[in-house]
Amino acid sequence: MIAPDIVADYRRLPFADGTFELVVFDPPHTFAGPAGWTRKKYGTLTPDWREDIRRGFAECFRVLRPMGTLVFKWSAHRVPVSQILMLTPERPLFGQRCGTTAKTHWMVFMRGGGA
Repeated sequence: MIAPDIVADYRRLPFADGTFELVVFDPPHTFAGPAGWTRKKYGTLTPDWREDIRRGFAECFRVLRPMGTLVFKWSAHRVPVSQILMLTPERPLFGQRCGTTAKTHWMVFMRGGGA
């Protein structure tokens, strides 16, 4: 059973700047119908998905402390990871592809000390 302490919109996190040393960002990564199981369980990409993901990255980096770590997960089933990486000026330190089709990407970013 999952029982989160806080449920929030990843595009508008209710935390002060520099709150966390580690953030995990696993946004919706597919397009799902309005009543579909996938949408209910994982959410869905909206027509403004590029702006949503851009804002999500910005929020993750905002709430990270300088030199904090962002772990990002993306399934490239519908949208290639190259399109996702264009939505943030930050570059991952390293990443790993996994899954039976190697379409799931795990990437690790670090917030710069001057950010």
